[in-house]
Amino acid sequence: MNKRTKIYLVILIWSATLLQLFINSSINREKGMVTSVFAEEGDNVICGSVKAYGYYSDKKLSEEKRRSIARKLARDIGITGGYELETKTDEENETTVLTKKGQQGDTTIKIITLVNLEKNVVEDYILMEIDLKNTAAGSVYELKEKIEEIYDGIGVNAGTNIYLKSQLPGKLSETEIDSRTQEFLESVKAKEIKTVEFDSTVCVYGYSRSISNYVYQNNDRVNVNIAFTYDEDENVTYVHRAIPFVDKSF
Repeated sequence: MNKRTKIYLVILIWSATLLQLFINSSINREKGMVTSVFAEEGDNVICGSVKAYGYYSDKKLSEEKRRSIARKLARDIGITGGYELETKTDEENETTVLTKKGQQGDTTIKIITLVNLEKNVVEDYILMEIDLKNTAAGSVYELKEKIEEIYDGIGVNAGTNIYLKSQLPGKLSETEIDSRTQEFLESVKAKEIKTVEFDSTVCVYGYSRSISNYVYQNNDRVNVNIAFTYDEDENVTYVHRAIPFVDKSF
């Protein structure tokens, strides 16, 4: 090995090391930032959720295979019994659903087989959703990480969505909504992309370079979302925060 080759190898090794350090630093920075932001409301938290979805295979899974996968995923997140397991059929498409109701939260696991007869294509997807009740906000991100590890273990690249709902007494003024929105965007180092207002709802989408995943809204990248809804009967304002976007009904 000549001197020039040795120099190239040293550069490559250091480049790989620095890249890994940068990736680890980015992951830790994102985790710390998101956990901190999602913990701001404290005792005002009502519920939170983590949803993960991903493509599994291009083979038509049998019902027993889907049931087996659902049971394994349930075990991986600590569910060993007390759940319901059923299969629903819609023409050629089949979905096996595992549901578990609990004091701390509800879990839904779906193994979905989609069949396109015209294109002769079969696609299998896995969806997991855990709705947490009165949970500490910090556990939402930790649960997201655990679910991503489970997906990685079966070779599935998961898209994830985390959501937190909190409440405040009374109706917030426009100034208060704007102030809380700007605080949220600044906390996640995001710029505002779009604001939508309808009825008693204000919904703001943003994009942060500090958060790895994102979705497209029209031609814009979006990965943070905050929304405010007012319930006149209860005289309460609900604050919805999500990464990358709120996928719950208002």
